[in-house]
Amino acid sequence: MSDFKKPWERGEFRSGDAGRPPRKGGFKKPWDRAPRDEGGADRPARAGGFRKPWEHDRSEAENPEGRAPSRPRGFRKPWDRDEGGGGRPARGGFRKPWDRDRDEAESPEGRAPSRPRGGFRGAGDRPGFRGSFRRDRPWEDRGAERRPRAGFRKPWEDRASEEDAPKPWALPRKDRAEGESPEGRAPSRPARKRAAPIPVEGGELVYGRQPVREILRAGRRPVKLVVLADGVKDSDEVADIREMCEKAGVQIGKYRREDLDAWVNEANHQGVVAFCEEYPYAEVEEIADALSKAEGDAVVVVLDHVQDPQNLGSILRTCECAGVLGVVLPVDRAVGVTPAAVRASAGAAEHLKIARLPNLVSALERFKGAGAWITGLEAVEGAKPYSEIDYKGKVVLVIGSEGNGICSPVRAKCDFLAKLPLFGKVNSLNAGVAAAIALYEILRQHAATSAPSGTEP
Repeated sequence: MSDFKKPWERGEFRSGDAGRPPRKGGFKKPWDRAPRDEGGADRPARAGGFRKPWEHDRSEAENPEGRAPSRPRGFRKPWDRDEGGGGRPARGGFRKPWDRDRDEAESPEGRAPSRPRGGFRGAGDRPGFRGSFRRDRPWEDRGAERRPRAGFRKPWEDRASEEDAPKPWALPRKDRAEGESPEGRAPSRPARKRAAPIPVEGGELVYGRQPVREILRAGRRPVKLVVLADGVKDSDEVADIREMCEKAGVQIGKYRREDLDAWVNEANHQGVVAFCEEYPYAEVEEIADALSKAEGDAVVVVLDHVQDPQNLGSILRTCECAGVLGVVLPVDRAVGVTPAAVRASAGAAEHLKIARLPNLVSALERFKGAGAWITGLEAVEGAKPYSEIDYKGKVVLVIGSEGNGICSPVRAKCDFLAKLPLFGKVNSLNAGVAAAIALYEILRQHAATSAPSGTEP
């Protein structure tokens, strides 16, 4: 491939000039070419280079030296040009909208007037600001009849007759009640009524229709006052409570349901509560004597550190239905017969002999002396299925706690250990359910068709 040749080096570009070396200085612009050059202009070359548009209208008479004039100091605006200038003055630059409606009579000097002090004039016939714009009181410039709100105004501020009306919470309490707001302010939210004080001090507060009825039926502990909530519906339980209170001379009071809710800490009281003495526990010797005097079959239940009042109430209810002679509870690390346990037992605890003592081992020894066999209900190694154990005669059933079961000293005193079959993935039963299964197996072997000896028919 041959070297690239400039146009002036090619033979076909200019006849007779092939091979001529290029001019010094490189390619020349049309205005830089001499008149002798082909295509050169007849006019002299300008030292200033390419002429600007505003230089094109200059004639040779205005440029006797033959050079490009210098650029004028400022670009001429449309109104400065001869064509379309309209005779408008050049000074002042582009006229603002507020300057366009000014006639020449308002500008004797021929210049655009300055921006009026009154501010920008609005469209149409709307007047502008009454004066200069004032940042401290803008409502005066806008012609407002009243001072505008300082931000969003509260409902009670819109209706207030005075500008600086006090807030509802700043008023005395008597001015906040409905109908006592002459200024038109919205009253504050009425304060929630406080719960009435407990009418009876001391003792226990047992709640629920069935527990209160069973307390009155059992008559084991004195009842000071029975309270019925306003609007409580009359039912068989409520009718029995009214009748038994009338016979026993127990006063019946009426309070708001909210008061009862506060007294029992939002528990389900069913609109009935009773103020009575604390639960009367029995002595272990009393239960042991009843066991020794029993002829034939008899059952006593010992609970080893049951801590849930719901489980205790469920077991006590089953024991009462199964005709158990008595129940023994430990003092430490175990729940007692509380109002919650009484509520869970549906009042069955009022008909049972329940004893509490520090040492369960001594109670088991006392029961053994009365001729009873002790069976512990726990799924441990060596335990037999609960249905394969002989429960005939006098039986003491030991039920362990929800988490730890029967403790070692008590387990050592057991003659038999029984377990319930478990076929699911959960390896334990609720203590109340396990007690119910075992007790009714004992009743089945005791010939459940007849009432166990030692109990009232």
